[in-house]
Amino acid sequence: MVSVEQAKKIIEANVPSPEAEAVLLKEALFGVLAEDVKAPFPLPVYDNSAMDGFVLRAGQTERASSQSPARFAVRGTIQAGDAPGRALLKNEAYRIMTGACVPQGGDAVLAQEEARVKDGFLLVEKPLAKGTNVRRKGEEAEKGSQLLSKGAQIHPGVMGILASLGRERVKVYRKPRVSLLATGNELAAPGRPLPLGKIYDSNSSMVGAALRAMRLEPLCVRTLPDRLSAIEKAVGEALRKSDVLVLMGGVSVGEYDYVKEALSRHKAQTLFWKVSQKPGKPLYFARKGRTLVFGLPGNPWSVFMCFYEYVYPALRRLMGYGRPYLFSASLPTEASLKADSGKTLFLKGRISLRGGQFRAGVLTRQSSHMISSLGGANGFMVVPPSSKGVRRGEKVEAHFLPWLV
Repeated sequence: MVSVEQAKKIIEANVPSPEAEAVLLKEALFGVLAEDVKAPFPLPVYDNSAMDGFVLRAGQTERASSQSPARFAVRGTIQAGDAPGRALLKNEAYRIMTGACVPQGGDAVLAQEEARVKDGFLLVEKPLAKGTNVRRKGEEAEKGSQLLSKGAQIHPGVMGILASLGRERVKVYRKPRVSLLATGNELAAPGRPLPLGKIYDSNSSMVGAALRAMRLEPLCVRTLPDRLSAIEKAVGEALRKSDVLVLMGGVSVGEYDYVKEALSRHKAQTLFWKVSQKPGKPLYFARKGRTLVFGLPGNPWSVFMCFYEYVYPALRRLMGYGRPYLFSASLPTEASLKADSGKTLFLKGRISLRGGQFRAGVLTRQSSHMISSLGGANGFMVVPPSSKGVRRGEKVEAHFLPWLV
């Protein structure tokens, strides 16, 4: 048996380095960058107008006043997307639109609402500083400057940056291929009548949903009987095509718990079995080549907790995230918590914001087979094995589930 800390270190040491692949930009949303991204050209690419108005030479307005305005012949209009036909000459101005390229020789833009045009001439009644209302070439980023770093998540803002650089493809970390296998003669598929002695398979839906929330679509989701030959065959198929195999049930010491034997027949290397924790003591971890194998105990609360504490961080490492674990904080508890001597105790919790401070509440129905209180859970409270308990108001380690942060 290993401690929680030892189990996590063993998993960390065995997660392969993430693999990169180039994908179309439109397919990259919420992936993780596998490259540093540098500007291939200055941003902006050229001097352009910050607003609708008139582009001119600022130096020619030095002595402008209402009594003696500077006069500029308006030679035409430059729209956004137009390439200026020629340089701006002395005593000339062009009507210019927001984002349009400033012609050579122009260095200031008089805003439309401040402009007065009479008989084809722009009349400027006060001095205009050089650079007024002009976005300078390279003012945001010089050519070659780094704009995005490897490991950044590609959210919509990042998509915009990449598109602004003309990128059609981008290098991201490949999403891991995950297979789910639930074992148990007692499992029935939701949507069908429930015979006496059966229970609906909630674990497959729960873990499948957790994967989809990570934007990972399971390769397969199967329910298997407690029969060694069936489990062995399904495990073999999953090992060949998966980066991560998650089995639910069949990892304890029961007469029909065949998962470890099936994996042994496929030469999977057992790295640990049993963790000093509650729930989830029979947690199993193995490796076959680059494929990671997690055997989760079958009770729903055990499956839920073990997924987020162990499988979730491993998947995030494979996806290229630098911070794989659930966000954690030390929070005052709203109720006294008992310890479980020698074991790390995980409790379903409800984290709330009261009086400007996060606080940790503990839910009822904590037994490993009880699933109903998961509906209100948004975190775990963690009581270490060395603790003698936590009194109300004292601080406890809280792990925030992904939908809370």
